[in-house]
Amino acid sequence: MSTVEPGASLDGERLTDLLMRLLLDADLRARLADEGAEAVAADPGELECLASVDLAELDTTARRLRSQVWRPGSGGSLATTFPRSLRLLQDAGATESGLLTGFLGSPHFARFRLIPYTAPGLSAEEAFASYLLDAAGAGAVRDTVTHELMIALFTALTCEQPLSFVIEAEGIVPTDRGHAALRTYVAASVAAWGATSPERPEATEHTANAEAVHYAYFTTSAGLAHGVVSGRVAAAFEAEPAARRETARRALARRGLW
Repeated sequence: MSTVEPGASLDGERLTDLLMRLLLDADLRARLADEGAEAVAADPGELECLASVDLAELDTTARRLRSQVWRPGSGGSLATTFPRSLRLLQDAGATESGLLTGFLGSPHFARFRLIPYTAPGLSAEEAFASYLLDAAGAGAVRDTVTHELMIALFTALTCEQPLSFVIEAEGIVPTDRGHAALRTYVAASVAAWGATSPERPEATEHTANAEAVHYAYFTTSAGLAHGVVSGRVAAAFEAEPAARRETARRALARRGLW
């Protein structure tokens, strides 16, 4: 029988950390089930806690957590937020289960706002995108993850005020209409999305002939607007005040985009 030293009980923070490790680490749960609490515990305090764990309930809770992370809201899920990105990754050999396991074990997941012991943090979408972008090279995967993240963030900026999470994605600027952002993508990536232009929705043929294109996102009174934009429109996002920047912003304002 194990002997627990007096006063060895874990405080709230250490107890929460241990429980989260158990929920997120399938190998740790397997060792606990196969080898017992003494083989897993790092100190007497952990031993006291682990000796009382109901293994069946632990496995059920771990499965429930995975489901809640993959489907964080009733209106959508990581799978529906990143459909093209996941398709590209699966074509390269990844699986949903493997991606979720990797995400749960990464430092990006610890910044997700629904982890109980953390302060307000990132949305599940931005935390997951950060994890995917860590391993993505240049090209279609990086562009597509970024694009689908921006759609998710700008949808929230359009519909959810105040936000229940923080945004760390760079380059999102305030406008009189709300927010806007500019990204540069490989033209082939944009062509695969079937993207249009908020300037001239019918004029997208130039995209196929370009190596890179400017792509903008705007919150408007009617909702989210996004698409390929010209260099003249991209000037609105320049950091330094200049005549062409102000001209571009006035033009966008007349269209209800700035």
